[in-house]
Amino acid sequence: MPLSNVAIGAEEKDLHAGINLLQSLNDLNVFVIKIDLKQKTIHCEIDSQKFAQQLSWKDRIKFLVIKLGAFDNAMRQAYTYENYKLVIQIIKFMKINTVFTNTTSTVLFGRQSYAKHVFRSVSFEPIYVLKAVDNIVVALVHSLLKILSIHNELSAKIILSISPRDAKYYRIISSKKKKNKILVLPLRQFYLHKKIRKLISIKSTLEIGFLGSTYNVLHNRKSFEFILSNISSEFLSKNNVNLNVYGRKIPKSNKKFRNIKIHNWIANIEEIYKTNHCFLVPYFLGSGMQSKVFEPLLAGKLLICDPRVLSGYSFKPYEHFIPAQSPDDFLNAILWIKSNVLKANQIGRAAAKESIRLIGPNVIYKQITESI
Repeated sequence: MPLSNVAIGAEEKDLHAGINLLQSLNDLNVFVIKIDLKQKTIHCEIDSQKFAQQLSWKDRIKFLVIKLGAFDNAMRQAYTYENYKLVIQIIKFMKINTVFTNTTSTVLFGRQSYAKHVFRSVSFEPIYVLKAVDNIVVALVHSLLKILSIHNELSAKIILSISPRDAKYYRIISSKKKKNKILVLPLRQFYLHKKIRKLISIKSTLEIGFLGSTYNVLHNRKSFEFILSNISSEFLSKNNVNLNVYGRKIPKSNKKFRNIKIHNWIANIEEIYKTNHCFLVPYFLGSGMQSKVFEPLLAGKLLICDPRVLSGYSFKPYEHFIPAQSPDDFLNAILWIKSNVLKANQIGRAAAKESIRLIGPNVIYKQITESI
């Protein structure tokens, strides 16, 4: 099933696209080991009955050292001795020379002596949790635990950071670790990007999209609340503007909003792009790379956003996107688009071209092949 039709988030799409890309490369055998975090079990296509031998005492000691040095509970979720033993035995039996781990929930399994470890980071978590957890005390505690555990990520031979900003964080904290190679790898599903751009054609009503994937994630919910609180139905109605909200688990409201349409989840992203002329993205996240920011840019759609959501990528304001931070900035940007359709189209075209250069298929292919 195509990734665009699967009701999963950006992180899952990134993982699936990464596996598909590796499997498509010539002269490369790819073995997928799936870790069930809830059941704390491992699933793979290799018959585990072939692995009868016990681990060496060095591997057993290493398991204990690694487990005791992981203060972040997310890292230890499925890191049991039996799972560790199975992964080591698979690596040795299949003579695997490179192990890719994705996100902190699997990173500990890459800490072994038998294969090169490549770690795919989707966010620099000590920063991410400060914005992803509502309770500031809990957020600070989680951030501290992740800082104390980040040496597990830094043990990887190569770190595939999702954005230039996150790569900068890794380089700062690993400045004394010369063995690390830190590469910037955008969301891997962009490797499948196809040109679907449609020019803005506004006859009377401006259609604006807000992509939230799932709203039980704090930064999506805060963005949604910011939009509803600061872009009123009166403003939308007066200026012939519709706001289209997409995603799962959208918070319910007793208020009736004119010109605001709740669409829930729509699997076909092309349908969303054909409907909307531009997209809004305020800032409530300090790390990672959000698909709701970069997918519209790749599609050549006009983006009104806080520059910080671009995660350190070198897109230029008023050339590739329209910058907005305050509520008035967003309102004025909407009015500007209605009065400057030709210029808005130029920005959209420039955004699509720059996106291909910065985060397009060739970039992703180069970084993946350089990691093997």
